[in-house]
Amino acid sequence: MFVNVVDKNSPVWLSVAGYADTCSWDACARMALFMRKGKFTDWERIIAAEENGEYLGFCAIKKPEGFPGFEYSPLIKWVFVEEKHRGKRISQKLLECACDYAGKIGFNSVYLTTWHKGLYEKYGFVKLFDKEKSDGYFEGIYEKKTGKINRRGETIENGAYHVF
Repeated sequence: MFVNVVDKNSPVWLSVAGYADTCSWDACARMALFMRKGKFTDWERIIAAEENGEYLGFCAIKKPEGFPGFEYSPLIKWVFVEEKHRGKRISQKLLECACDYAGKIGFNSVYLTTWHKGLYEKYGFVKLFDKEKSDGYFEGIYEKKTGKINRRGETIENGAYHVF
């Protein structure tokens, strides 16, 4: 399995968007639309897991737009793993790659928001607090330090990442 940092100039950008359109979670189609409309800028990327030409899941690392606030940047969004591939630690690999990438480009922390309890803590995220998203609906704001890691950008086998 490879976990790839994919930018808007990558030859696989549109195939990842096409895959996102077919996913079972409705937020995936929103991510695909953002990809096609050029709403990824600067350092924003998709992190995609694939094996033998099949996409297994993805997440995005972006600047926050509105919720939870620009101070929570970079924000990991749209963490999704195909149902038949769940339980294989693919989410962990996606999140590790997103954290590695964020550290490589100079961020000391990454953030994510979720209503899930107990899901992201096992990957090293710490809940900062709950924040109201809208009309009494709250999501937790989580942070993970990027730490000191190898930043050479080399292709690494067995679950680490390479850049297309």
